[in-house]
Amino acid sequence: MRVLIADLVTELNPVYEDSKRLVVPFVYEGERETDIVLKVSEEYLDDLCRRAAPGVTRSQLENFAFSTAFNRRAIPFGTMLVHSSALIYDGGAYLFSADSGVGKSFHTRLWLQAFGGAVHIMNDDKPVVRLYDGKAVAYGTPFDGGSGIALNESFPLRAIVFIERGEQNSVRVPSNREVLQKLYFQTAHIVSAKTAESMLENFDKLLSLTKFYVLTCNMDISAAKTAFDAIIRNE
Repeated sequence: MRVLIADLVTELNPVYEDSKRLVVPFVYEGERETDIVLKVSEEYLDDLCRRAAPGVTRSQLENFAFSTAFNRRAIPFGTMLVHSSALIYDGGAYLFSADSGVGKSFHTRLWLQAFGGAVHIMNDDKPVVRLYDGKAVAYGTPFDGGSGIALNESFPLRAIVFIERGEQNSVRVPSNREVLQKLYFQTAHIVSAKTAESMLENFDKLLSLTKFYVLTCNMDISAAKTAFDAIIRNE
């Protein structure tokens, strides 16, 4: 089966339900050559199952394995995973990124409460950003992190927002050094030396093509309004 992810023709043959279901909107029937081939062996899934947390299914692990493989192999194509919840507003993508457990998905759901149909979530865990022709574009992927939100959409990237928890809501602009440190841990960073060079080139380009913010926030709906005012209203 061939699918189109971030405009990259990708070949994969899922066995289990999660990936089979999620790739359907991404199926590609055109004549372009394949850019990326993804293979996940049953032996590798056996290993993941031995190390997985209780309750994680083999089907979910297959989707995770395809995601990991794609996000590493896409790097030389100017494409990078940003572990985030991709919020869409007024034709642009805003990626809210955080370490697992901090609450990036909870925060973007506050936006749904605050702004209703004016916003939606394109992917709740594993969108990618592709850099080409002097622009940065955010893409949905068929990799959902368990949320079920994995739309086949793409939008110009407007900003990447790193979330930190705090009692008071505030937004600040981080230094380039801080951005690079945070990006490194929110992307596919366990790669070969050769791929690491491409990854660093992608980071450098991304710094010049989009805006970055650090959002310190609580879990109240006012956090979404603070972020909107600082990041979107003042664009």
